[in-house]
Amino acid sequence: MLLLPGRPALSPALQYSPSPSPSRLRPLPCTSNAPTSASTAADAATPSSFSVEDYLVIRCNLYANVAARVAPELSAIRSPSKPDAVLAFLANTLELSPPLIAVAVARDPTILTCSVPRTLAPRAEELCALGFTAFQMGLIVARCGAAAFRSRALVPSVQFWLPYLRGRVDKLVAALKGNPGLLTADLRTVKSTVALLQEEGTLTDGDVGWFAISYCSKLLVASPDEVDSVLARADEFGVPRKTRAFKDAIIAAFSVTPERLAWKVAFFRDELGWTEAQVKTAAAKMPTLMTVSAERIRRNWEFLTTEVGMDAERVASFPALLRYDLEGRLVPRFQVMRVLQARRLWRGSDFNNIAAITEEDFVAKFIRPFLVKVPSLAKIYEAAVIEKEEQ
Repeated sequence: MLLLPGRPALSPALQYSPSPSPSRLRPLPCTSNAPTSASTAADAATPSSFSVEDYLVIRCNLYANVAARVAPELSAIRSPSKPDAVLAFLANTLELSPPLIAVAVARDPTILTCSVPRTLAPRAEELCALGFTAFQMGLIVARCGAAAFRSRALVPSVQFWLPYLRGRVDKLVAALKGNPGLLTADLRTVKSTVALLQEEGTLTDGDVGWFAISYCSKLLVASPDEVDSVLARADEFGVPRKTRAFKDAIIAAFSVTPERLAWKVAFFRDELGWTEAQVKTAAAKMPTLMTVSAERIRRNWEFLTTEVGMDAERVASFPALLRYDLEGRLVPRFQVMRVLQARRLWRGSDFNNIAAITEEDFVAKFIRPFLVKVPSLAKIYEAAVIEKEEQ
């Protein structure tokens, strides 16, 4: 665990002990000719006997080959006093586990040369003032690297993203798991990119926040030239720029390579028998349809044409039908529709309206009003949904 139970997330003074907790870091080994562990520690502190490689292996839990690779970057270290203070900060203040400390040191070994009172502790103070807990600060080190934590650009980057995430520190930290670049990319480039997306793509602040926590987050840290390329591909879906629908075109253009998009168009045309015009209609109405797997599209298409009786023209006008969960949504609702039609309780025939409404509205409009005349209707619907859940 990164955060030890029963301890506060961060003390107000952000105090740290001068040496790592022995329970958190591997102790120095004792040899048979060493009289006491105290003398061993004293010998290690002696500049003439101090070995950076040994320190990295013994105190930082690095593998020997990794220690040998990064040791030259720490040639200026002559005693364990400063790295001991850093390890204490990582273990006690940020409450990082020994494995995560090893990862942090391996990624940025020069953190061991940092001053805790002048660099690391003040950074923790700044993040604490923004609402970060010790656990969340530790995750920044684990996900973005120690170099990002000690960088002066960290706090301005955090301050830039938090308004888009409605001040939610937890959402920002969660987003770092998929894209550490949110806090490591050049902030000037990020600001230019976000401004371009908001101006040309009509993204709201809420949209930018959604992008940050989604698989599209890497678009937010791309260069403006790369964004221009994505916007140009989004234009090919036929959705006008500076409209709300253009956001979906951006998502599709970023998520699907041009080669994959061409393959998907051929799939609709050659395997499903759609015309070019029908493919364009569906893509313009729902660009993200091109991100749906061919298997889901194929299975939904077969159900809609063989069971529901829809044709390509109709499905292309309501492309969301090809995205919905077949067993969990389309089939159970279609069964309810057929029961109501057989009892002449519902004379409609537009399955799209039934499939598109929310679960709450579907139950309110197509289940509850008919329970007196069809007491088993709820069970029919629930059985179909449960059958899907058990598969």
